[in-house]
Amino acid sequence: MHKLEGFANEYLFVLPNEILRQFDYSSIIKDLYITDLGFYPRAKYHYVHRPLGANEWVMIFCTSGEGTVESQTQKWPMSRGSIIIMPPDVEHTYFASEKYPWDIFWVHFSGKLVHEYLSIPAKAKNTFRYSKEISEDDINYLMSLFWQMIQALTSGFSFEAVFYDSQILGTLLAYMNMHSKLPGEKKNMGNEHLTKAIQYIYDHLDQRITLRKLTNYLGVSVSYLSRIFKKNLDMGVNEFITSVKIKQASHYLQNTNLSVQQIAQGLGYSDPYYFSRAFKKVYKISPVNFRKTYHSSTSHTTGV
Repeated sequence: MHKLEGFANEYLFVLPNEILRQFDYSSIIKDLYITDLGFYPRAKYHYVHRPLGANEWVMIFCTSGEGTVESQTQKWPMSRGSIIIMPPDVEHTYFASEKYPWDIFWVHFSGKLVHEYLSIPAKAKNTFRYSKEISEDDINYLMSLFWQMIQALTSGFSFEAVFYDSQILGTLLAYMNMHSKLPGEKKNMGNEHLTKAIQYIYDHLDQRITLRKLTNYLGVSVSYLSRIFKKNLDMGVNEFITSVKIKQASHYLQNTNLSVQQIAQGLGYSDPYYFSRAFKKVYKISPVNFRKTYHSSTSHTTGV
């Protein structure tokens, strides 16, 4: 294990290839693994230029201060909450601000499934991923993940530590995938409205939701909303609303003692008979019989 000197209170771990090769039997580690990991606090004069890039992917997470990351064609400002992932074998430069030098967590990583974790086509070799608009809660959460990875390696490069860090890294990449944009990527307005519509539906399950209410909330036409639901979910808006409500009803029938009428009212159905017909259309059985069948099968399975 290497703990190199450089910045005061720094952490830096380099996993030798000889160590990593010992874990080749683990398909999970081969899919995603760390090669280098560290934390540089107040890294004054920190400067790295790699004309040929690194052999692995490199992630930098800035938690304080400022810095800059550059490719041959683009520049990214780094400050608290900024994250960037640089692809392997691609020229890059990064450096701390002279006036406000950054604190950064960083990790080098590789694996057969990195492109899948990042949702990047394997042929997209020069893809940088960047994110900066995250909340304080998210910043603290990501910092805790990095500290967990560091703490796991302080006791040595055991299989358990390397395996654990590969799983934490997967969480970090999944987060990055949710929050970053590819260079030049534009938002798909259809998907944005779809997301907002679905959120509205889940937030108002206890009410009668109509197409008109949804379109007024979103500021779009009925035809447009119907089109994006059909395109993305292969069902109409009302069909989706019913599907969500009936699925929720099945949960209540299985896990609560609420009456069918109470469940119907709680899901915005003023007419319990209409609710029962809608439920039967989906599950091919009435709500009452659905509950009886579920409890009967559960009792048989558990021996109660």
